[in-house]
Amino acid sequence: MPQFKYIVEHLEEGLSEWVQLEYTNMIKQVGKGNLILANMTPETIALVPQHIREGAVCTQETALKYAGGVDKVLLLDPSAPKELGPEDGKPEAGFEFLLFGGILGDDPPRDRTKELRVQGFAGRHLGSYQMTTDTAVLVSKRVIEGGYKLSELQFVDKPDLQLDSHQSVEMPFRYLVEDGKPVLPAGFLDLLRKTNNDALF
Repeated sequence: MPQFKYIVEHLEEGLSEWVQLEYTNMIKQVGKGNLILANMTPETIALVPQHIREGAVCTQETALKYAGGVDKVLLLDPSAPKELGPEDGKPEAGFEFLLFGGILGDDPPRDRTKELRVQGFAGRHLGSYQMTTDTAVLVSKRVIEGGYKLSELQFVDKPDLQLDSHQSVEMPFRYLVEDGKPVLPAGFLDLLRKTNNDALF
């Protein structure tokens, strides 16, 4: 089975703490050198922390240019008619790159994938409920490289995350479940607590 590269077309402005957290998590998921952060401005690249620079390829090139065309790229697109399956990871399928648009999920969802859809990439979806981008990367890796069907993976929608003994937050996304718990990035709850506390003042 070929080693896939995972491209995120950077559609955010700047590089927030949330974006950095997700990129860091993606590197852990797919391995050093297998994540490409495309379409970054020089100003954004200058903001990228050293550990992300060392683990991912940060480039001003678009995903289309970096991959050399559309033929070897599979776009994860919520509007695609076909579900991502293990067969898409086989050599005969001809794909070498998985492409994700944007970064953090929006609530309500904004169709930022349309900016990539119009470029002519083949598309697959990961189900009907929106995931954060790092969850989508992890789930795609399980399917493409692990050989799992989506129906064989366990998910939770809109989990209620406990911040402390008095506060909880409902996350409006779908998460992969392992060992009975949503799979969250390291540092996620700490940043969520910080964001939540900042919003109170």
